[in-house]
Amino acid sequence: MNTVESRRQILFNRKQTGVAVLMIDCVGKLNYLGRSVMHELYNAVRAVEDDETIKAAIVLSAKPDNFVIGADLYEIRQATTVDELSKLSSLGQTAMNIMAASKKPFVIAINGLCFGGGLELALAGHWRIATADTNTQLALPETRLGIIPGLGGTQRLPRLVGLKSALSMIISADAISSAEALSIGLIDELVESDELMERAERRALALSADPSPIANRVESWSDEQGRESGVKATQFCLRDLDEEKAKKLFAMTERSVRIKTRGNYPAQTRALEVMKTGLSEGMGAGLVAESKAFGELAAGEVSANLIALFFSTEFARQSAIALAAKFGETNTQRIGIVGGGTMGTSIANLAAARGLHVKLRVNPGKEADTLERVRALVPRIKGTEPDATADDILSRIECTSDWNDLADSEFVLEAVAEELGPKHQVLQQIEAVVSPDCTIASNTSSLPLDEVGSVIKKIDRFVGVHFFHPVDKMPLVEVVALKTTSRKSLGRAADVVTRFGKIPAMVKNGPGFLINRLLTCYIQEAARAVEEGVPLSWFDEAAVHFGMPIGPWELIDEVGVDVSFTVADLLYEKLGNRMKPPQLTHDFRKLDAIGRKAGRGVYLWDESGRRKEINPDTTKISYIRLTDERCPDPVRERLAQRIVFPMIDEAARCLEDRVVTKPREIDMAVVHGFGFPPFRGGLLKYADRVGLKEVVGRLKEIYAESGLNTVSPLLERYVAEGRNFYSLAGKEDE
Repeated sequence: MNTVESRRQILFNRKQTGVAVLMIDCVGKLNYLGRSVMHELYNAVRAVEDDETIKAAIVLSAKPDNFVIGADLYEIRQATTVDELSKLSSLGQTAMNIMAASKKPFVIAINGLCFGGGLELALAGHWRIATADTNTQLALPETRLGIIPGLGGTQRLPRLVGLKSALSMIISADAISSAEALSIGLIDELVESDELMERAERRALALSADPSPIANRVESWSDEQGRESGVKATQFCLRDLDEEKAKKLFAMTERSVRIKTRGNYPAQTRALEVMKTGLSEGMGAGLVAESKAFGELAAGEVSANLIALFFSTEFARQSAIALAAKFGETNTQRIGIVGGGTMGTSIANLAAARGLHVKLRVNPGKEADTLERVRALVPRIKGTEPDATADDILSRIECTSDWNDLADSEFVLEAVAEELGPKHQVLQQIEAVVSPDCTIASNTSSLPLDEVGSVIKKIDRFVGVHFFHPVDKMPLVEVVALKTTSRKSLGRAADVVTRFGKIPAMVKNGPGFLINRLLTCYIQEAARAVEEGVPLSWFDEAAVHFGMPIGPWELIDEVGVDVSFTVADLLYEKLGNRMKPPQLTHDFRKLDAIGRKAGRGVYLWDESGRRKEINPDTTKISYIRLTDERCPDPVRERLAQRIVFPMIDEAARCLEDRVVTKPREIDMAVVHGFGFPPFRGGLLKYADRVGLKEVVGRLKEIYAESGLNTVSPLLERYVAEGRNFYSLAGKEDE
């Protein structure tokens, strides 16, 4: 008869076969490796070692869809010193070391997500079995959070899979499927989900009887602090590269990381240093270096910012999922999209790639051409089915010119020209054919949603769902509710956005909503400076150096010069003089250069969509200055402030207008909506870091040039009160 002891989060089961089963079952839906779980794991591993009747052990999860998804980030966030965080890493390393050094085989049985500390736990085992389910994915995502693997992952992974694959996983932080994990040697067997337990027990007994397949995987430690006992680094030598080739690969990776991160994200560089230490000085030295680097990074500002953004992003996702579930809107399958332009085809493609069935309504005679444009987009869209072909995705899209084909849709989105007339016509046609229960949405980017929806008779089903261009790259979607929008319709919109794999930002209706309102300030301030004689190219250079993915001029070309200026006109109409378009926007319209989609805007673009040189036609505007000179460092910093600080001011106005209610909502949105540098924590976190007194002083200098704006009352009040955006926020709001 089996005996079971309850260990709160580690269930310990001694089977009659002599196999111990360590079942991880943390409180809640997900398994995390927090301090208490690590203590229980340590005790469970010790119990296996001390019990002579136990031949082998299996470690698996009690959860249906995750093994362990990583460390407890709340614990990391609450720790305040480098020493405390390094000890947290060392505690976990100790438990892993005991398991890895055990003469009794530990078989790790993986089903579902196996991330971070979960994968490091798996690496400490002697044999790894994973299910072939598409939901089973493995990753070391720590560098994305500004830290490094801290439970031995930097040391065990390269020794197991080779340096190339290890560098790819740790530096990119991307997840891989169980099939790919098998191909690189990260796992040893693939099984079906219902066979996992039986196969793991059989393998554990087999390895107990004949340990030769894992003889070179059993580590040797003189104590639990990671000091080696006669174990040379060469015993765990890389299987894919010799020392010289490894040095070259490290050098190449370091160069790539330096170019990509510009020194703003230190975790990748520290991971490389720690991996090199372990491979050159031995695994014990590598583990000491790992825990030290983990503590220093986890206590740093960049990691704090990235973890806070992670929490804000997950809160947005989970809130949307909960909203959809509350109103029973969690399984939307049939959607309609009206508009065969760039946005309509991109959204249709994304929907189909995520498993939804799409009716794409286009003008008569345009069906075939539209479907070809959709086909061309397929390689850019990431779907939920890794093996899905272009034909699989296209089979879910029906291009039609018949309005009646939308009749069975549960959700219909209009994505036509940003003008009230066309939108009104389309919305009336949609409402005439769909069922009373169908949610109708607009992809308007700047028009007031109440004006767009004024023709809808059953107004409670109308909602704004604003995707950003390019749809395949931009993770944020603004979900905009009117006062009349029902919670059921809002829930369905939330369901669709999360089904698309996007991050929903729930915003209040208003001119430009949130993101376009901020971006217009960014672009217009750059335009005003150009009118004053600042070289055109210096602003993109300053923005990229600040950490933005692209500068204001490349952004205009990407979105479309015509679209950007139309949004600016609408905001000027609704918000007044502070949004008055600079003369440059009027003069640029005369050049008939509308951006990347036409091959010429501020820049010239080749047929593949790559940016070339600045469009020489810009010199037709007399005050535009072009130069080959690089922007001097002090000037570059002030130019970055000139385009970023007005966004801070407008964000304060958005809080005043309750477009959103919390600083963290703005910070999450700007990072995912237009690529504000994540290492800075978001626009308002950055403002707090600079100091609001300095921000206000600089804003007054900037505004004095044009005389069109004054500092927002909220910012002035915060400075007078000596507070900042996050000063009244609790931990959950940071």
